Amino acid sequence: MTKRSAKWLIAAAGAAVSGILFLKMVVDIFFVYAARGRSLKLLGGRKRDKAKRQQYENSWLKKQPLTSVSIQSEDGLKLRGHYLKHPEEKRIILCFHGWRGTWTSDFDKLAQWFYQEGSSLLLVEQRAQGESEGKYMGFGILERKDCCRWLDFVREMYAESEIPVYLAGVSMGAATVLMAAGEIPQGQVKGILADCGFSSAYDIVLRTGKNKFHVREYPLMKWLNRRCRKKAGYALDEYTAMDSVSKTEIPVLFVHGDADDFVPWEMSKANYEACKGKKKLLLAEGARHCQSFEVLGDLYKDTVKEFFEWEKESRPADT
Repeated sequence: MTKRSAKWLIAAAGAAVSGILFLKMVVDIFFVYAARGRSLKLLGGRKRDKAKRQQYENSWLKKQPLTSVSIQSEDGLKLRGHYLKHPEEKRIILCFHGWRGTWTSDFDKLAQWFYQEGSSLLLVEQRAQGESEGKYMGFGILERKDCCRWLDFVREMYAESEIPVYLAGVSMGAATVLMAAGEIPQGQVKGILADCGFSSAYDIVLRTGKNKFHVREYPLMKWLNRRCRKKAGYALDEYTAMDSVSKTEIPVLFVHGDADDFVPWEMSKANYEACKGKKKLLLAEGARHCQSFEVLGDLYKDTVKEFFEWEKESRPADT
């Protein structure tokens, strides 16, 4: 081998090592952005956090007599929630906010309307967000187990009551309740409202990576999946909302805006098509991410009212 060839090989090897180190750095940054709880503060999220706090101070929820509650997750985390009992409750709705969302910002207007319709509310703070413990978010894969724990909590709370129980989620919260559906005993939940939820954690993370970091699927997603499994205890492709709804008969109302540029509405369509039980897909024309309630207004409300009637249709004739 000539000296020139040796230098070329050394340079090539150095470039390859540099490329691998750079890709590893991209994976690390992307992992923190995607899964690390509360890491948005490290990525310029302080202004957003401040805006959400100010929004809460002026919100309907702030004025309500909320009771703080908590449970312990399967992996030992203390998870927080906020309970609001309606004096003439017709049902209780467990509400799950989205990725880097809050129970106040994601549910303030919708929770107010739920309450006006006679619903008691349990507004959950998802793991690694808000006041709930945890280091990593799970895109619904981990949170589906938390949802089941919250249902156990509600079942104990209403042990002497036959009150109908519903789940509602927006964005990642919708993925959470949809992924939980396949593990919920038949009859425990009367229906699920899934607003702008994604069908697969792998697919939504890949989409975000392409949009935010301009990355290619291979080898980044393989490395990222390995990092998630090692650090957070799950793989992005180990379970999907479609897997779950394909094996449950819990009624589901899917809602999505056709102008959603964060979670494409086709993901709700895929969930809808996979759903085994009674279902409906409400498409909000012109609505962006988490804006369907505001855009549709009365149509959203009337559709949910009809959805609440589904459980009456499934009751035996003599009840």
